[in-house]
This record gives sequence, structure tokens and C-alpha cells, in this order.
Amino acid sequence: MKVQHFLGGIENLGPVNVEKRVFVEPWEAQLFAVHTAMMGTNIWAWPDLRVLAEGMNPLDYFKYRYYIKWLGGICKFLIDKGYISEKELQERTEAFLKDPDAPLPATGNPEITQRVVDYFYRGANPYRDIVVNPMFKAGQKVRVKDMPPVVHTRLPGYLRNKIGVVDVVYKGAYLYADNVPTDGLATPQPVYLVKFDTRDIWSDIPDSKDVLYNDFWEVYLEAA
Repeated sequence: MKVQHFLGGIENLGPVNVEKRVFVEPWEAQLFAVHTAMMGTNIWAWPDLRVLAEGMNPLDYFKYRYYIKWLGGICKFLIDKGYISEKELQERTEAFLKDPDAPLPATGNPEITQRVVDYFYRGANPYRDIVVNPMFKAGQKVRVKDMPPVVHTRLPGYLRNKIGVVDVVYKGAYLYADNVPTDGLATPQPVYLVKFDTRDIWSDIPDSKDVLYNDFWEVYLEAA
């Protein structure tokens, strides 16, 4: 498991950033608009962004702020796919650094703009209305697998090897990604809401009868 996959916190990494603003600097909102345009035109999807961000060196991953990781991922993706060359990107970056108020290219396509607006309100739907036979049922005990390290995972590190109880078996199947390197999420599959007693996760914390819920794709679970 990579360090950046240990969702839930790691000790001794310094104070937690509790910044509540969505965008701290204006360029972050502009970058989100670029991301939305790429999503709305089917150039890429959320997993593409997460794979590129989590593929960073762990020290860099924790050093850089959220949208700086986005910027690096988007730039690498556009270069790798041939939308822009590294030389051209460098030249345009230097030009705007020298003249931040330079006018932007006056281009646009109403049809593409409408596609992006539609996506912004609709979003991406992972649900697939197909027949599935879930391996587990509500009330059944399950153990969270400790999946092999991959570029990207949706499995929280602190829940690996923990035992919980299936609370809800969601209807149908859900697809996360079929075009990026993940740990078994390339096909639609059942998703479960699993309940854990917090004392079974953090044994050093006094038992307060609290519980924790987490959604899991079926590939992440096995019978306990």
C-alpha cells in the first residue's frame, strides 16, 4: 500500500490543514473549469486525475497543495495524449508569467460549451443497470482485503484486514473505471455499505459504542 492511500490519517505528518474555502487562489477556480471542460467532452474522467496525482512521489504528494497536484496531473495528461507539447506549454507559461494581463485566445464552440454545461449539472453516473449476484447479504460478517499496491485504489488503508457487518447491499452494479490502473475496479460490480465498531479499528481508543460506515466494491471484501 502506498503512503498516500492510507486514508484516515498518518501520525507525525504535521498539523491538519482545515482550510474551508474551495478555491484559495483565482487560478484554482480556472483549473477546475479546465477539468470540467475535459470531463464534459469525455477527454478524461475522475480516475485519470486520481491516478496521475497518486502516482507522484509520496514526499511530493504530501508537500504540494491539492490543486497543484491537479495542475501537474492535467499537464502531464495533455502532453502524453498529444494535445499540447511540453515545449509549447513551457513557452505559453513563460509568456503569461511575463504578461499576466495578456488577452486569452478568443475561441469557443457553442456546441462544446453546452456539453460542458450539461455535464456540470449532470455529473458522471457510475451506476450500471445490469443483473448481478452479490456474494454477500445484509447482516453478514466480512473482512476487508489487504489489496496489493497499485497506482490508485479506493480502499482506505486503515480499514484493511478489519472485520465489519454488511449493512446495505446496493441495487445494481457500479463501475469506477475501465481505462486506468486500479485494483480490480475495471468491471461493474456490487457495492456494499459495511458497518464497523470503532473499537475494532482503533483498539487504543476507549470504547464509546461509536460505529463507522464505509462503502466497498465487492472485490475489496471476503467472507469473515
